[in-house]
Amino acid sequence: MSTNSSTTQTSSDGSPEGQQILSHLVNRLLRAEGGSVPVERVTLRVSDFTDLSDQQAADLIDEGEKSGIYTLTRSSSGSATIDNVVSQGEEPEVITAAFGQRQTDGNTDFRILGVVTDSINDALQDAGYTDFRALSEADIDDLEHLTNTLTESRAEAIVAEAKQHVPVGHALAERAASYYAQRSNPASGVGEARVTDLTNITETVGEPRYLSKGWDAGDERGMYVSDVGRNTTEPIPTGLHILDNPDYPGVPKAETHPDASYDALPVDEDGEVIPPAVPIDPRLQLPLDELIAKKLARGLVPIRVVGPRGSGKNYLIKYLCHKTNRGYQSIDVDRATEPEDLFGPLIPDGDVIVPRNGAVKQGLINGDTIVINEFPVMQAGAAIALHRLLNEGTLLVKSHGELVEPHPSARLIITMNPPTREYRDSEPMNSATRGRFRSFEQSYIQDIDEEVETLYPQVNGDTEVVDRTTLKRIVRFAHKTRENENWPTLSTRNLTILCEHIEDGASPKAATKNELWAVAEPNQYPEDAHETLNDIL
Repeated sequence: MSTNSSTTQTSSDGSPEGQQILSHLVNRLLRAEGGSVPVERVTLRVSDFTDLSDQQAADLIDEGEKSGIYTLTRSSSGSATIDNVVSQGEEPEVITAAFGQRQTDGNTDFRILGVVTDSINDALQDAGYTDFRALSEADIDDLEHLTNTLTESRAEAIVAEAKQHVPVGHALAERAASYYAQRSNPASGVGEARVTDLTNITETVGEPRYLSKGWDAGDERGMYVSDVGRNTTEPIPTGLHILDNPDYPGVPKAETHPDASYDALPVDEDGEVIPPAVPIDPRLQLPLDELIAKKLARGLVPIRVVGPRGSGKNYLIKYLCHKTNRGYQSIDVDRATEPEDLFGPLIPDGDVIVPRNGAVKQGLINGDTIVINEFPVMQAGAAIALHRLLNEGTLLVKSHGELVEPHPSARLIITMNPPTREYRDSEPMNSATRGRFRSFEQSYIQDIDEEVETLYPQVNGDTEVVDRTTLKRIVRFAHKTRENENWPTLSTRNLTILCEHIEDGASPKAATKNELWAVAEPNQYPEDAHETLNDIL
């Protein structure tokens, strides 16, 4: 490598210059952008960090390409983008100061925390805090008064902000350990799988709370009251009775519950399950949780919820079941699903053939709320086998020779995607079957601020992963994708995954680009949306 003034690694006073600064600048820009960056943008930015001119920076990039530092792609028009870089040496302080300390740096200079002064930094070091993890676990009383300016409020701010700089691997390891402990055999302490034979679950859901408490059936304490979304200020009683056994195996659990599983419901900082963002049905103009709860209160009336992927159909139903202690039985079906998959096969038992209960039949017996996802893709025979249940509330299983009158708390809901271009592979629903359902539309959340307030507690636990300002920009971009059918669509579910990537260390823009790529249909090009993304994020 040349040793002239433009390319030397360090200046005469020992400060980093040339290729070292340039390579780390490129590294940070690649991470921030989530992909390649134009050479022109790099050469324009480099003057913010060193005395290199545009031309000197361009020459360094050309030299670096030849020596393997940079990987470039050149277009026929002569423009070039940098796709990869091998950073040279340690990251210069001027780059760290501009872009912020990375979680993996291991640098214990606590002055990057908002309220930490030189004296507070020295005091923390002297007190034995060696890294951000130790500082994040500090007792407020131990920090308070380490210096004359270190007040209780400052100590609290230091601990809170320190958590944001702890490498996520530590938190992930602790979460994994907690889950492993929950799924371990109490006797041996060894993790084990759980296999549940649905036919052996003969326990039924709890009794309505109004009965066990001796209340009047119309007492609001014993029913689901819609108090989220538009009904926050004026809660609406729905008549859907709360059952009295929250520990019934099928009830969706909060993630803090000892029997919670991977699909547990997330909780806020107070340990309360985070409610869904409840959309308004576009035609009935009422909140969807209120509408569905009132239909469920009417007994075994079939309900159909139509909405795009990731719009929260199942989460809303799980939330209602959680709030009312109802068993939640989710069943995914496909084109190969037949009646015996729903109700159970006939199996040999010695010299006789006996029926074995399937998920739908057993759920109806136990009093569960049964949710059949992507219902229209089933063969017509399987759907028609449910007609008597949809019409009369009783299930005739011909192969079993049984007429099942379900438990009085049993309910049936189906979900499906809308018949739009994005879901062109979905089967149309048989009109004879479709007419038997009370149907609702669950669209994506229309209000940006509402979606932000719903997502924020889900993606930020006791440590803020994404601040509200950044999250709002991400949500605003997601709404743009939902308005343009030529772009990949980012659902609410995709946004939670996107924020997970940010927690893992990706920049917001990189995480967004990755999720666009992940959900793109074969005829869609995520790059078409990048210009708008650059304007927003």
